[in-house]
Amino acid sequence: MAIDRDNWTAPAPTPRDAHPGRVPGALGGSLLYDQPRHAALRAEILAFVAPGSPVAVEVGFDHGITLLDNARTFPSWRWLGVELRRHRVEAVRGHAEAHLPNCLPLRLDARTLFAALLPDDSVDRVDILFPTPVVKGHHLLVTDAFVADVARVLKPDGVLLLMTDVEGLDTWMGACFAEWRPVPVPPRALELSRRERVCRRDGLPVWTRSLAPPR
Repeated sequence: MAIDRDNWTAPAPTPRDAHPGRVPGALGGSLLYDQPRHAALRAEILAFVAPGSPVAVEVGFDHGITLLDNARTFPSWRWLGVELRRHRVEAVRGHAEAHLPNCLPLRLDARTLFAALLPDDSVDRVDILFPTPVVKGHHLLVTDAFVADVARVLKPDGVLLLMTDVEGLDTWMGACFAEWRPVPVPPRALELSRRERVCRRDGLPVWTRSLAPPR
């Protein structure tokens, strides 16, 4: 289904299960990771974000251009990326395993990651760059519940970077994160994502928000 990016409005979010830490979502939702056969993935994530050097999470890394370039440019940081498309994850993970030990690309729904797999105060930075505007409520990433999950996971002095070329999505995300404080945009590597290149080529406006959790 073609999405009218110029007139997009958010669909009504799907209510979340009342049980703490349980979220619906792609790839089985959070309950899948309660199964013993997925314990290795949970352990891999916990080991990667264990206390030590700062941790950044990129949501929906697509081709992995910014994820990999950030990992190369800022080697003192750990870069965890999540993406739903298997072939994209496999390509990026193969490169990261060969060249970038500070980068962990995973095939995982970001809603599950933040609600059920990341510990409290374990992340220093979250990048949500050009999320896809959706037409169904159960596909919507940024909701009040997701905002609460990010606030739990992000350290008190952490930074959330939001970028989109869809004005309605910027308005929606701004409303969801209305209680958060504006802060300077964190440093980024020079490589532009595929969508950023399209925006620059076509002269499309890009809305950027850099926010910190409310005190």
